Amino acid sequence: METRILNYFLTIARLGTISAAARELHVAQPTLSRQIQQLESQLEVPLFTREKHRMTLTKAGLTYQLKVQQILTELNQTNQLIKNINNDALTGTINIGCVESALMAELAPLLVAFHQQNPNVNFDFYDADGTAIQDRLDQNLLEIGFVSTPINAAKYHARRLHINDRWGVAVSKTNHLYQQKFVQIADLKSQSVIIPHRQLVKTELNAWLSPANQALQIVGEYNLLTNATALAANGLGVLICIEGVALPKTSHLKFIPFQPEHNLAHFLIWRQDVPLSKPARSLIDFLKTQLFIS
Repeated sequence: METRILNYFLTIARLGTISAAARELHVAQPTLSRQIQQLESQLEVPLFTREKHRMTLTKAGLTYQLKVQQILTELNQTNQLIKNINNDALTGTINIGCVESALMAELAPLLVAFHQQNPNVNFDFYDADGTAIQDRLDQNLLEIGFVSTPINAAKYHARRLHINDRWGVAVSKTNHLYQQKFVQIADLKSQSVIIPHRQLVKTELNAWLSPANQALQIVGEYNLLTNATALAANGLGVLICIEGVALPKTSHLKFIPFQPEHNLAHFLIWRQDVPLSKPARSLIDFLKTQLFIS
């Protein structure tokens, strides 16, 4: 099967209509529709549910989308590897996953310096929490990931970074905690809270609370902070987060660290059983003297 057809399928899945996909791909709509019908015929299963103005993936289509993304990513990585095998100059794209944290403030100038040394290397960033980044590493959709503790690193090479972050809360001016320099676990007793939805983080939060025999009154969960800050600013609850994530100025939220202090560490991870591309390996080597503890 031609990779061209697989790209047709992924584009329709992403855009949701034949017409939108045809415009982006510069392919006639009847041709595109016929190719997808032939693909479904070969697979002997429908990949899309056809509605009046929308095409949505079936259960089989969702599974096929994930596998096709993995196949094309691996194919592109293999093509880059072969293309550069006898070439000292680095060329290609490094697929990177990164959590929201203070890490990016130190990582960004290093990536710029690496790119200046290797102008034919590009970065494809995926911003998410650590669980989603590990999932995409497992699917070979990412090569390396910058994640924060707690993590399950059994399947990965992991290098500890020197950057730490403090846990605390972000509160609005209407909350009485706003005047405090520190927040203790007991201060959350009467508070509704918005927390990260990672299970490992929830477990850690509960461990902090267990000595006080206290349970969180959870009113919301988040993976990235953008929408959570808006909810906290409008009074839904106190936002439990880390200090290194910049809060929007328009939210007027104030970060207050926990006391006693609870820190979050950062790691660079990559799969143990998957060879890295030459650009990815070179980036890791470049970062060793800059970010790594060990």
